[in-house]
Amino acid sequence: MEFAAIPWVQGSLVTLALAVIVSGFWMVFKGHLVPRSHVEDVRADRDARIAQAEKDRDERVAEAEKDAEQWRSLFEQERSAHEATRQAYAEETRAVLLASTEGAQIAAALLTEIRTRQIEA
Repeated sequence: MEFAAIPWVQGSLVTLALAVIVSGFWMVFKGHLVPRSHVEDVRADRDARIAQAEKDRDERVAEAEKDAEQWRSLFEQERSAHEATRQAYAEETRAVLLASTEGAQIAAALLTEIRTRQIEA
């Protein structure tokens, strides 16, 4: 049999068919080709995990909002207490300044009176 008489075309087709079959088995073995039921199970599991993660996130956000509102109310209370303290200090300072001004006016009036009496004497 001569080398040229070998049916290369038929051998190429057999090789191609074997390559497709081996590739199919290899893809199944590697996990690239899986049954539809398996894919649906994986998708259902993924969807359940996503739903649980969203639920957990929503619970954490609600808790954080509650904490933020509590801190906000505490801040408002502290601010109002600070404002009351500031007002009381301002009133105290004003009273001291008024007393000081009144004392200075009395002292000025006394000095003026003393001066006028010294001039008359």
